[in-house]
Amino acid sequence: MISSLRIKSGLLVLAVSSALGVPFISNVAVAGVPEEPSIHSLSPDEVQSGALTVAQSASGVRYVAGGIGVEERAWLAAHASQFNTHITFAVVPGGAFVSDVHVGITNAKGDSILDTTAQGPKLLVELPSGSYQLTATHDGQTIRRSFAISSQGHAVLDIGFKH
Repeated sequence: MISSLRIKSGLLVLAVSSALGVPFISNVAVAGVPEEPSIHSLSPDEVQSGALTVAQSASGVRYVAGGIGVEERAWLAAHASQFNTHITFAVVPGGAFVSDVHVGITNAKGDSILDTTAQGPKLLVELPSGSYQLTATHDGQTIRRSFAISSQGHAVLDIGFKH
């Protein structure tokens, strides 16, 4: 039984149930899947050309959205550690990235923490510890997710809008 399947950085990673007696399979190359850009695959000038502007919400939360083009993806990868919440927007099935997603994040009290439109498929946010509700709207479709951030933790949310 396959317990997980994901493609990242041009690699297919399969986690196979140990009940079958099959060992874990990892790092199997997938033909035709482009390598995700990394800060190491670009020159400093290329990375700088993809520099994104970190904004601040009315409640004081830092965030940045982008990911269109290799330079922006590399910039986001290089700065991801500065943010504890990583959100990716795509269409399912298929996984094509989407942008122009309206995003609202509220805290446990219902106070608005962030209200923005992500101009790229990735949104990085630095949130204080607490419980949150994410509302993402794209092409008339709204998805809601609850998540929490601990003092040393982070959240990774993959939001999939149906075709």
